[in-house]
Amino acid sequence: MLFALMAFVVLAGMCSLPFIFGWYDKAAKKPHDVAEDQRRETRPESLEGVLVAQLVADEITRGQYHRAMAKIAARDDDRHPLAVPPSPGATAD
Repeated sequence: MLFALMAFVVLAGMCSLPFIFGWYDKAAKKPHDVAEDQRRETRPESLEGVLVAQLVADEITRGQYHRAMAKIAARDDDRHPLAVPPSPGATAD
């Protein structure tokens, strides 16, 4: 019983240390190396990237995203069909 009590006290103390001493992630609080006026906004370079950006910005719904990705996959399958090599020892028909 004494061991369980000591284990509880030690664990509770370890869990409360970050709150007591106000520990934080210094890297997250560090100012950025690039000035605000020198930053440039990156643009997606692919159709999939554009769709993800629209999904994250709530410009399209998840259903619209899934339908658009299905259309992209179907178009890609028509343009570049997957050629599966024959298995070893198989005879050509």
